[in-house]
Amino acid sequence: MAVARALRTASAALRRNPTVVGIVLVLSLLQLPTQLARVAGPGVSTAVGSVSSVVALVVAPFVFGGLLGMAAEALDGTTGFGTFVEKGKRHYLSMLGAYLLLVGALIAFWFVAGLASLAVVSALGVLSGGLSGSASPVFLAMFLAGTGVFVLVLFVPLFFVQFYGQAIVLDGASAVSGFKRSIGLVRTNLVSVLGYSVLVFAGGLFFGVLASIPSTLLSLQATRVPLSMPLPDPALPVVVALVVIGDVVFGLLGSLFLVFSVAFYRTLRVTGDADDPPSARGAVA
Repeated sequence: MAVARALRTASAALRRNPTVVGIVLVLSLLQLPTQLARVAGPGVSTAVGSVSSVVALVVAPFVFGGLLGMAAEALDGTTGFGTFVEKGKRHYLSMLGAYLLLVGALIAFWFVAGLASLAVVSALGVLSGGLSGSASPVFLAMFLAGTGVFVLVLFVPLFFVQFYGQAIVLDGASAVSGFKRSIGLVRTNLVSVLGYSVLVFAGGLFFGVLASIPSTLLSLQATRVPLSMPLPDPALPVVVALVVIGDVVFGLLGSLFLVFSVAFYRTLRVTGDADDPPSARGAVA
């Protein structure tokens, strides 16, 4: 199976290249200032969070491109920090363009979806008599159906464009052609990509929830909100230590998913070579 084979290949590549794990760990731990700023109060937390968001917008394309380049090189043998810098610089503009297009599309979608949701909920409320009386089950069913449509409309496009970064770094695609190439490869490998996506989503959701628990406890500590039973009320140093551990775990898993995504993309690229233009064939990763 392509997914299992890519996962084994990624694990072996990481064992040969602990540098990849180290860089992802450092990047994960860089979240600490934003997480710990909550202790200083909402004003400081908001300010630090705003600055971090701006920095992430500028730096994330470089980091993502560099890490993808390292992952590709690690799968072939060994890699180093120099590859991270070189690939990040080489593909920065294309990655930034794709990143801005994706963020812009998501913002536009949320804005339109928000307006549409308000209109639909208001209309359904009037037609069904609100949330009270015998018509409330109909209202609830229609609301749940609308929520399902919303989720599908949001995640189906993301499902098809999820490999745009790999296409840019591994195949030298531009921002727009990176999206096109990702869509083409996913369309011709739907079953494999669906299995890959379910695995990544389930794993990311499970460990993401676990890693978010310390941050939630830290927020409760900072706001002096008492924890309800049966959860313990740990001391602040314990919560901070748990936040660090959560970031470390997130970094370790992040490095695995990173290399796994590149290994899996290569399997898609092999099966899709027949449909590639000559310029895309034999592109150097």
